[in-house]
Amino acid sequence: MGDFQSKDPNFEVKIKQKLSGQHFMHLVGFDLTEIQAGRIVGEMSLAQKHQQQYGFVHGGVTATILDITMGFAAYTLMPVGKGVVTANISVDYLNPGDGDKIIAIGEVEKPGGKMVFTTGKVFTEKDGVRKQIASARAVMAVIDNSDT
Repeated sequence: MGDFQSKDPNFEVKIKQKLSGQHFMHLVGFDLTEIQAGRIVGEMSLAQKHQQQYGFVHGGVTATILDITMGFAAYTLMPVGKGVVTANISVDYLNPGDGDKIIAIGEVEKPGGKMVFTTGKVFTEKDGVRKQIASARAVMAVIDNSDT
């Protein structure tokens, strides 16, 4: 999206530390693979536990990994002492999700002091071919947080 500069030079280290507290993320097997100012990418191998009754990726899994990547993308631009929480998220499911792997990309569209506007996309990959299965927008509310 944009060319952003983080207000915290240690944002990547702090995100890696915060990942240890992302218990639900670890439960589903999702890992961040790219951390940049304003952009986060994550992926996981797809398993039966991620599927709904028709064999496609469950919408809750898709929404969860969008929330994670968009939230951390917003967090990369926070100054020391600030954090973010999801205030609103809207997910559009574009195609049924099937494949070997799922990839989520969260990006900051517009940062701000009280709200950060983000977008996200989710793809499945099968035999090296990617298919977009969802897109999203989220508003992240900026909060005071001494742990950040």
